[in-house]
Amino acid sequence: KYKIYRPTPLVRAYGLEKALDTPAHIYFKNESVSPVGSHKLNSALPQAYYNKIDGTTNLTTETGAGQWGTALSFAAKTFGLELAVYMVKISY
Repeated sequence: KYKIYRPTPLVRAYGLEKALDTPAHIYFKNESVSPVGSHKLNSALPQAYYNKIDGTTNLTTETGAGQWGTALSFAAKTFGLELAVYMVKISY
C-alpha cells in the first residue's frame, strides 16, 4: 500500500536558493503528493498496519486541522479497520 505514492519526488528549491543568495543547491521532499496531501500518512500507515497485526478492529483519534484524521482514515480503510475521528472545536 505504501508503494502507491513512494518515493516522493525530490524538488529543487530555486526560489529559496535565490532568496538566500547561496551557491548551494537546496532540495526538499514533496510529501504533498501523497493520497492525503501531507506527510501524516507516513506515520498513519504503519500505525494502522501494526494495529491490524495486533488484532485491533477499531481505532479512535482526534484531529486538529484535519490532516491527521484524513491520513488515519485512509490508513484504516487500507487495512480494513473501523475509525472514529473527533475534531477539536477550535478547528471548525
